[in-house]
Amino acid sequence: MAFKLKKFLKAFARSKDYKFALEFAGASNGAEVQSFIWNGFPYFYRPRTSDAFVAYECMLHGTRNAYYSEYLPSPQSVKTIVDIGSNVGASVMFWKKNYPSAQIYCFEPIPSNFEILKRNCAAMKGVTPYNEALGEESGEITFIHSPGAANEGGWSVFQRGATGSEQKISIPILKSGSRLSELGVDQIDILKVDTEGAEKMIIKGLGNDLLKRTAYICGELHGEGDFELLNYLEMDGFLIGARKSPKSVLFNFEAIRRA
Repeated sequence: MAFKLKKFLKAFARSKDYKFALEFAGASNGAEVQSFIWNGFPYFYRPRTSDAFVAYECMLHGTRNAYYSEYLPSPQSVKTIVDIGSNVGASVMFWKKNYPSAQIYCFEPIPSNFEILKRNCAAMKGVTPYNEALGEESGEITFIHSPGAANEGGWSVFQRGATGSEQKISIPILKSGSRLSELGVDQIDILKVDTEGAEKMIIKGLGNDLLKRTAYICGELHGEGDFELLNYLEMDGFLIGARKSPKSVLFNFEAIRRA
């Protein structure tokens, strides 16, 4: 990736970290895991992966942060956050900053991502990471490594552009509603789902009772039954919002349960 001065200046202004800004701008500075401090906590990231980009999009982009919304619940109303598809924890750090008193449950199935997620969660009280995949039913699921060089560290059940030669791993999958019940989660104030195309399966796996006790849902959709999912949520009593470009299959959505 060629060095981009504008990206460097923006990242440095917002992170106050020279090495991170270099990484974000395309001038990777080593092979070892790096870190910078944000909101009083260290954010660890791997050079030459998507970790720096994800940090910028979730933590450093101001009102354009991936999960920022004027419709987010008030801090006083949020006790439980479930983050499914936590990757290395940038979204978790966003939630911790905005909801410091909430209990946050984080799920990331890919072992290499989870190792960094654990490090990023270690200093934050009330945040518990789980190296688990959640879905509509329990069983086993195969993840395919991203074929895109810019998405090193990305894995998906549905991998557009895959040639068949990509690395694959099979991981046990747990029904999302059953697993959350085991953890004592009987109400969700914020549910974030960004699982590279498996969002519909995970939300349907919550079951009717837990879904009806879920106040706010957000995430990124990836062209796998997206509008079927949004219709499912609308029929269940949610108001739906979305930001989608006709030039991209990816788009962010939010769903707010009607009062």
